[in-house]
Amino acid sequence: MKKKYFNFQLLVVLLFTGLFASAQSNQYLHFDGSDDYIAFDDASSYIYNSNTITMAGWFYTDALVYGQGMMSLRGGGTGDGQMYVIQLNNGSLECRVITQTGLHQVQAPDGTIVAGQWQHIAWVFDMFTVKLYVDGNLVGTGSASGTYQSNDRPFSVGKCILNGYNFIYGGRADEVSLWNKALTQTEIQNMMTNELTGSESDLVVYYKFDQGTPGGDNTSISQVNAYGSDTSKNADLYNFALTGTTSNFNGTLDASFQTIAFSTIPNKTIYDAPFDITATASSGLPVTYTIESGPATISGNTITLTGTAGDVVVKASQAGDATYNAAEDVYTTFSVLDPAAVLVTSDILHPLAGDVYAPSLMPIKVAVKSEIQYTDLFSVSTLNATIDGNDVTLTDHGNGFFTGWWTPTSYGSHTLEVQGTNNFGNSSQESITFNLTSSVSDQNVYGTNSLWLSSDEPSLTETSDLPSHIGAFTQITGTLHIDCPTGGCDPWDRVSTIEVQGKDGEWYEIIRYLTPYGISCQSTIDLTDFKSLLSGRTTFRVNLTTYDNGFEYSLELDYTAGTDPEPYGNVQKLWYQTYQFGDPADLQPTEDLTMDFPTNSSSAKIKLVSTGHGWSSNAPYYDANTNNAAEFSNNTHHIWVNGSQTFTQNNWVTCLPNPDGCNFQAGTYQYNRAGWCPGSIAQFFDYDMTPFVGNSSVALDYVFDESYMDYCHPNNPDCISGVTCNDCNDSFNPHLIVSSYLISFGASPLVSLATEDVLNVNNVSIYPNPSAGLFYVQSSKTALKEITIHDIQGRVIKTVAAANGLQPTTINIRNQATGIYLATITDVNGTSITKRIVVE
Repeated sequence: MKKKYFNFQLLVVLLFTGLFASAQSNQYLHFDGSDDYIAFDDASSYIYNSNTITMAGWFYTDALVYGQGMMSLRGGGTGDGQMYVIQLNNGSLECRVITQTGLHQVQAPDGTIVAGQWQHIAWVFDMFTVKLYVDGNLVGTGSASGTYQSNDRPFSVGKCILNGYNFIYGGRADEVSLWNKALTQTEIQNMMTNELTGSESDLVVYYKFDQGTPGGDNTSISQVNAYGSDTSKNADLYNFALTGTTSNFNGTLDASFQTIAFSTIPNKTIYDAPFDITATASSGLPVTYTIESGPATISGNTITLTGTAGDVVVKASQAGDATYNAAEDVYTTFSVLDPAAVLVTSDILHPLAGDVYAPSLMPIKVAVKSEIQYTDLFSVSTLNATIDGNDVTLTDHGNGFFTGWWTPTSYGSHTLEVQGTNNFGNSSQESITFNLTSSVSDQNVYGTNSLWLSSDEPSLTETSDLPSHIGAFTQITGTLHIDCPTGGCDPWDRVSTIEVQGKDGEWYEIIRYLTPYGISCQSTIDLTDFKSLLSGRTTFRVNLTTYDNGFEYSLELDYTAGTDPEPYGNVQKLWYQTYQFGDPADLQPTEDLTMDFPTNSSSAKIKLVSTGHGWSSNAPYYDANTNNAAEFSNNTHHIWVNGSQTFTQNNWVTCLPNPDGCNFQAGTYQYNRAGWCPGSIAQFFDYDMTPFVGNSSVALDYVFDESYMDYCHPNNPDCISGVTCNDCNDSFNPHLIVSSYLISFGASPLVSLATEDVLNVNNVSIYPNPSAGLFYVQSSKTALKEITIHDIQGRVIKTVAAANGLQPTTINIRNQATGIYLATITDVNGTSITKRIVVE
């Protein structure tokens, strides 16, 4: 697209070279400045080890706001390689290249970027210099050296990512390109007036943004097309509304210009019958189709498969007529799959190959995770397990996880075989050999090792092989090592959690850790009650709320050998989310629960961690009890059992000295807090439920301190801003983050009553929560359809379509104020639940 601006120097060049060319279209992509961006993953592999690189494009900035990432090779990935352009204050630009020799940069002066005006930006790395061109003019140079040494970073437009910061662009972009060469000034000026053909030498990728209907409903578009037929270079669209005049493809079309909208073609099997495809031209002229490659033929708009597997590339064309120019060809790709080649993959989680520890020939859990690709076509039909040829009955948990019990008759070597069959009847096998032994010694293993959590990656998982055991250890102790990553620790106290995925696929929080003020520390916790989760191949998930560089997490697990008289355990979630505290409209927000004890239970306990958070200028720490504060409020809560107040929780911790020895921090670490201290694990409260085990079920209620009310809450009708409280509309109100369980124990396998597979609060994870505004929503049971975020007054902030299946959905509301929000989560069956989320 040729942009309209006046530049005398460039005009001379144009007059001299005769390069007046008419624009094909006047379309662009608008970025809302909140969370919109596009990314071409691993784009840096095309420029790896290069010392001549250019990124260029047209940009129209809506407003001069600090920290707008225009285009970048940055975020995630490894190696010494970054290159980016960011707007700073007052229209200045920070342009940087990082190689193995260090940082090389140009900073353009204030006023370089003008709001409400198209400008062409070209950032060039040319061996020994870096150069910034704006509207074809050289505006800054600097020295450079080295080569770009990352091969797995994305090329992004509209966002530039750095640990601790996310630079989001607001405005329009068009004709953005990445090159494995240093463009000259003449080449840049020529590019400004003539659209690229896509076949230029050393052009890595070129995005024209000429897609969809300007300002129309473009929600069916999920990627920005790379100019040309190489769909592997398409960029994913993130967070765009794709309807209306903003956060969408927009602009105008020339009278002679036309575009093609080509619907995605679903994947097929080699056995599928002929089918029709549809594409439409904005002109209304007929579209023709060509099979560019792959095992298919086409006649008119009917595709016939040849019966072999492979990827099919289809081209849609419109040649134009006397009124319309030819449309740009549009390509789409689909896969043709042979069911005999798309097989179930089974990961045996328990027992593992090698030694399996048991003090007697007692039942041993068998656990398998099974998956299959292309879930639009294929599913796991059956999963069967045998040990030494004897069938093991497996329970399907409905999420790819299967468990069962096997009772051995002898120690020594045994073979576990698992056969998975897809819905077309094709099978695959996995097997392991293990040694069942009663000889056991103390064990030491790491569940996580130096996981670096930051604002870029607030949640990470790691899978570790823990000892396979039943009843062979009397204690499991966790030591959490918190270390400062490169660039230093987060300077603030943040909420973080460590979860473990059970063999049923559910996630369980086993550690709540509140980070120290900017230093490394370590803490210990007794994790024995979670023994049923900490055996065999186990996945850990670490979550951290941070805007900064974060911390590294290493969880060391020590298993103490001995005979456990109650070797079997069962963990059931109780109250398990964030609750407002002292809200006059809902002073007791927790759920009333009725829980069943598993069959064979001989003892049980409630484990509960509940940390209080939230205070503001309405309620400084020295005057917290009657205002809107939970962090510095000494409160006593109760658990009621079968209608009677039974257990007391004084949720107050002395922080000086630090309970985990993490002293000499910065900040206010020495002040006592509601259930936690900076630099320590928030320890569980344990309540003995053994006297109730004889009952078939038990009624439970968690009652918050009945003497507390937040008089500064927006729901307090008597609150007057500036009179009774500083700000009655303060959104960061007190809240309690609660995780709790009913854990049962027994001398034989515990059998839980079957539960209906429905969407409920405890089947849905929101992590991290609290967050810095970037978090994930995931169901462990039922595929989700949509997530809608509301503020505390009920206004809709954002609606996001859920990811496919049981995959996590990313939600980004970093542009919103701190406070409590509500997430309404709807599954594919139309069932909805609401969970509270906290943005700090």
